[in-house]
Amino acid sequence: MQIDRLFKIIYILLDKQQITAKELSEMFQVSTRTIYRDIETLSLAGIPIYTSKGKGGGISILDNFVMNKSILSNEEQNNLLMGLETLKATEYENVDSAILKLRNLFNKKINNWIEVDFSNWGSSKVEKEKFETLKFALTNCRTIEFDYYNLFGDKTNRRVNPIKLIFKHKAWYLQAFCLLKNDFRIFKVNRIKDLIVSEDTFDRSYYNEIDTTFSYRNEPNVINLKITLSSQVKHRVYDEFDEKDITKNEDGSFSIDIMIPEDEWLYNYIISFGEHINIITPQYIRDVIKNKLEITLKNYK
Repeated sequence: MQIDRLFKIIYILLDKQQITAKELSEMFQVSTRTIYRDIETLSLAGIPIYTSKGKGGGISILDNFVMNKSILSNEEQNNLLMGLETLKATEYENVDSAILKLRNLFNKKINNWIEVDFSNWGSSKVEKEKFETLKFALTNCRTIEFDYYNLFGDKTNRRVNPIKLIFKHKAWYLQAFCLLKNDFRIFKVNRIKDLIVSEDTFDRSYYNEIDTTFSYRNEPNVINLKITLSSQVKHRVYDEFDEKDITKNEDGSFSIDIMIPEDEWLYNYIISFGEHINIITPQYIRDVIKNKLEITLKNYK
């Protein structure tokens, strides 16, 4: 279609700055006469394109030309670029190329003022490859198989249709339709082992019609944790908990009431508060923490 070719010509000129009609004709497999007609059409539309003859000549676009700003406001352009920069954290394919193209279209200078990295310090190559495999399955609507270890170390083999990856509370989760349970499930990515992408595909549009909003309540082993924290760790309270879950007590301490998945991360998180935390409920969590601390002390005897 001509309109598609016209847009591509604009991008090529913004990217390469100058190109010959012959090069464009070979690129689009049309005659040079067609290319010159396209250039005339763009010029009549107000695009500042000009041609120069002779050696080293060609077709160019006026420096500092910016696409019609009525399409996207300056704020929308910045938000779109920032969203793509954030998407780079997932190592999504072709994001760098998309960012470069949009910067050229919007005439935005490259400012490396933001970097987002969701990976753990010292993440292994295996974990990074797992993320790439999940990304491939998600974007190509492919059924996957894997071994899954629950909180207690029990292993089950799962076959699922992946819906989305979710980063929540410092951890990655996979939301999927489990063919074993015939229902939606949330899987913590670091508990997924021996991941395989099958040749089977699924119709994603079917799941798009169903409310699959992420909630910790959909994750097995979610508990209602009630704790108190001393005033000595108040610098962490408002940084790490939602205000709605915090109650400030008369003695300066804080009561926290949250729904949270129970796993090793939670145990280590509780221990990180040292003597400044008191677990109110569930009672058995107190016993788990006590046991872990006793084992730790034995290691230092």
